[in-house]
Parts: sequence; C-alpha cells; structure tokens
Amino acid sequence: MNNGLQDQLRAFKLVFGVPAAFLLIVSVSLLPIAPSVSVLVAYAALLLLAVRNGFRYQRMSGLWRTPFPWMAALFLLHVLGMAWSINTGFGLFDLQIKLPLLALPLLAFFMDRSKWRGRDVLLFVFTISSALMVVACTVAAIVRIGMGSALSPMQEVFSSYWSLALHPSYFALYLSLAISAWCLLPIHRWLPNVLSVVVLAVLCFGVVLSASKIGWMLLVLLMVALTVLKWRDNAMRNVLLGMAAFSVLGVALLVTASPYARDRVGEMLRAATDETHDASTVTSSEVRWLTWGTAWELFLRDPIKGTGTGDIKDELVKAYEANGYTGAAEKRLNAHEQYLQTAACLGLLGVLLVLGIFVVPLFAERARDPLLILFLLLNAMNWLVESMLEVQAGAVFFSLFSVLLLWKDDAPELRHP
Repeated sequence: MNNGLQDQLRAFKLVFGVPAAFLLIVSVSLLPIAPSVSVLVAYAALLLLAVRNGFRYQRMSGLWRTPFPWMAALFLLHVLGMAWSINTGFGLFDLQIKLPLLALPLLAFFMDRSKWRGRDVLLFVFTISSALMVVACTVAAIVRIGMGSALSPMQEVFSSYWSLALHPSYFALYLSLAISAWCLLPIHRWLPNVLSVVVLAVLCFGVVLSASKIGWMLLVLLMVALTVLKWRDNAMRNVLLGMAAFSVLGVALLVTASPYARDRVGEMLRAATDETHDASTVTSSEVRWLTWGTAWELFLRDPIKGTGTGDIKDELVKAYEANGYTGAAEKRLNAHEQYLQTAACLGLLGVLLVLGIFVVPLFAERARDPLLILFLLLNAMNWLVESMLEVQAGAVFFSLFSVLLLWKDDAPELRHP
C-alpha cells in the first residue's frame, strides 16, 4: 500500500475513531452499489460522532453561503406541503426520500467541528468503488452475452441493462464526480502512475457505456474544465487530453457501430427539433417534452403553493391522462426536471429554494474550491433533465457529498487557487 494512503488512513482513524471511520468508509463505498443502505450507514456514522460530542451544536460562520440552509428549508417546505396534500402515503414516502437533505447536514453540525476533515480518504474510496462498479457492470454484460442473452451484444453493453445498481444517468453523475476528485485532489498519487491512469480510464469508460446523453455532454465539458484547471500540471494535463480523446472516440465508435446508439442520438435530435411529439411515447428524450410541459401547466395552475407534497404524482398523472399522454400516464412518470418538479409541487418558493442550493454557494467565497464548484454545476445541470431529488440515489448522493466536500482540510492547495 502506498505510504501516502497509509498515512491518510492512519490519520483518518485517529480523527474519527475506528468505529466511525469504518462506517464512513463503508458508506461511501456502498453509494454506487446501494444508496439506500449507504445513507443508513452515513446516519449511523454521523450520529456516533454527534454522541461523542455530547450533541453540542457547532456554529459555522457564513452558513448561509453553503447549500445547507437552502436544503433544510426545502425539506421543511415539503413537510409544510403535506398540509394541503390528500395522498399522505405518497407524501410520507417522498419525505423519507428527501430526509437526507436535512438529516445529514444537521448531524454534521452536532459533531466536533475539528473533525470536519478527511474528505480525501472518503473520495478515494468512493472513486475506487465507482471504478470497480464499472468493471462489475461490464463483466456482468459480457457474461450475459456469453450465456446467450436475448438482447444484442451492443444493447447489453450500451443500455440501461448495463448499469446494475443505478439508473445510467445517476451512475454517470457519480462517475463524473469521481473523475473530478481523482484529477483535482492528490488522491491519484496514492496509486502507482499506471494504476492511476487505469482508474481514470475506467471511470471515463463507464460514462461512455452508461448511454446517458447528459452524461456524455457533461463529460466533454468536464474534461475541458479539468484540463484548464490542471494545465500547469504537465503529467495530469497530458493524461486528461488523452482521456478526452479516448472518451470522444468511444462515443463516436458506439454511435457508428451500434444501431441502438444511433437511435438514441436520433431520438434526442428529433425531440429537440420537432414541433409536435407523440402523445403515447415513452422514449426518454421525447417524453420529457410532454412531462416538462405538464409540470409547467401544474405550476401555472397554482404558482403559490403548488399541488402539495403528497399529491404531485397523482396530479401529474391526471394531467397526462387529460392531455392524452398515455405512455407517461401508464409509467406514472415524474417531471424528469427537478426545477419544474419542485415548482409544480411547492410553487415559486420551492423552486427558489432549489436555485438557492446552487446559486448562493457558487457566488460565495467558499465556492473558490474548484471541486465543490464542479460538484454543484454537475448536479445543477443533471437536474435539468432528471428529477433527482425524487429518487434516493439522487437525494443521498447530493446530501452526503454536500457535507463531505466541506471537510477539506486535507487539500489546502484547493483553498488558495
């Protein structure tokens, strides 16, 4: 094991104690595999640290410049939205999904603030776990092909079937954060150079195979941003340029060789350019135009308080049926756009709080940390095409790393660009 990694792990255990350190490492390692289990382990770790601190609340100057108050306010507005909801069962389920927005930051503030450290170790573990998950997904696809899958080989390695644990767009987002952390933090130096490059290549390969169109687009932008940020680091700059070429070539080869890939790209282009859309469609690009328009209709119907936390899904389905959107109604789709989803559910105040989560930290002094900036931007852009806070994989990922990315004592060079 690399001495740098050994030293970091030793310090990590000293800071948190063995039980809490173990739970934190398990939590981030499980995130790409089982987010619902990961969040329970994270609750246990932070609760243990809060108990050790006697549940003394630790104040933080400039708190409003972080995502935390806006996350908490959004959750509490969802709680208030139960007051005008009929479907309490769905509302309680939705609150359980969104609970990490409040609970994870709140538990962190009852910890000893001197223990807000160790993000390098946790991001190293998360990155390696994500890379291993890419390998597992690829091996599983190859095994299915070898056993005589009913799908074509290209569909096995290039569709939602490839991603074993997560929706491909969510997995692509996880991998994008892992790529960012691997390049910006010193954690890539904890492995031999060859292995470090292999890890980065596997992460990029995973985004390509995820078949997530937003993942592809953001991967290109991410590579440009990382290359600019690391331009003075000759070795990392050359690796990034190579990975960028590898990623673009990979996508181009898939689109050229796979009819399925060409269909997905063609579908996206048709959905973006056609003036009318098939009311019965369930294809990912075209159906979004229908769900976005429906969510906007619900927002205009009641822009002050929205449908209520518990009734948003029922009201969307009713509107789909009234508009003749049979595919969206049958699948009971959400808005597939977090800003519109929240606007329809909670009205104008809700969507302002969602915007506050990103806008305020991005313009605050604390956002000089480039990794935090990339994390916020990656989420903000993914939320344009997915209702990520409506799914545990999205809510847990955003909430957990909103906390962990502020534990940045291990990387002082990022605080002084």
